[in-house]
Amino acid sequence: MLMDEAASLPENIQLVRNEHGRAFLDISHPRVKARIALQGAHITSCVPTGQGDLLWMSPENDARPDRPIRGGIPICWPYFGNERPGPSHGIARTSDWRLTGAVDTGDMIRLSLELPRGIIKHHLPDDDWQLQVEFELGSSLSIALRTTNSGGRAQVLSQALHSYLPVRDIHETRLWGLEGAEFFDQLTGVDHHRQQGPVTFSGEVDRIYHGHASAIQLDDSSQHYLVVTREGSESVVIWNPWTDKSQRLGQFPADGYKTMVCIEAANAGPDHRVLAPGESHTLVTQISRV
Repeated sequence: MLMDEAASLPENIQLVRNEHGRAFLDISHPRVKARIALQGAHITSCVPTGQGDLLWMSPENDARPDRPIRGGIPICWPYFGNERPGPSHGIARTSDWRLTGAVDTGDMIRLSLELPRGIIKHHLPDDDWQLQVEFELGSSLSIALRTTNSGGRAQVLSQALHSYLPVRDIHETRLWGLEGAEFFDQLTGVDHHRQQGPVTFSGEVDRIYHGHASAIQLDDSSQHYLVVTREGSESVVIWNPWTDKSQRLGQFPADGYKTMVCIEAANAGPDHRVLAPGESHTLVTQISRV
C-alpha cells in the first residue's frame, strides 16, 4: 500500500496504473524522468535531463502484475539464482512493496520503499528479515538495498541488483575494469578463469566475477561511457543471453540480446554474506554516463 495513496507525494511524482492495474511511481523532475513499479520496487526507466535512458527495457514486456518485468533493475533477494528452493532470484522482485518516503531535494528525487515483514514471513516462514531500498534519481541513478537480520540466529544472504543496460551493438561493446579479475563461468561450471583484457561478446556470457569491487566502464562506441560503481559488493554478474537463449526467454525479443548487457552489483557465490542477529548489510549500485 502506498502511504496514503498519492496524498503524501511531491507534486512531481504521480501514482499511476497501467491498463493491467499494475501501479507505478512516475517521476517528472527538472533533473530526471523515471518510473518505478511498486511491485518488485522495480525501476524500469531513468532518463537524466539531456541524456538517454540509463536502463534497457524489453519492447515485449507487457508489465502485467502476474509476471516479473523483463528489463530495468529487478531486485534479486534474499538469494541469487536458484540457490534456495522457491522462485528464481527470490521473492522481492514479484512482491508488493510499500513507499515510506519521497523527497525532492532540488537536485534529485529520493524515494524509500520497504518490503512488508508480513510478506517476507508469508513466503519465508523460517526467516526473519527487514528490507528497505532507497533510490536517488538525478543526473545519475543510485540504488541502496539494505537488509537487516531481525531474528535470533545468523542468516545467509545472497542477492543482486540485476541491472539491464542499453548498448548500441553488443558486438562492438567492451567492458573495462575487470581486467585480471577471476570469474566463475555459469555456462560451463568452471571457476578460476582470469579475465584477459576487456570483456567482449561473441556468444552467451553468464559469469560471476569475484574478489572485485572497482568501477566498470561500458564502452559501446558511443560518445559517452556508462559507468557502474558498487558498494557492499565484491562480486559482479555479467550476462548476455545471445541468440539461442533469447528465443527461450519470456517477454524478450529474439534479437534483444544485441542492444543490452547486464552488469549486476551482487553478493553472489563466495561473496554471500552471513548476518548475525541485528546486523545489517547494504548493497549499492550507481549508474552514470560520463
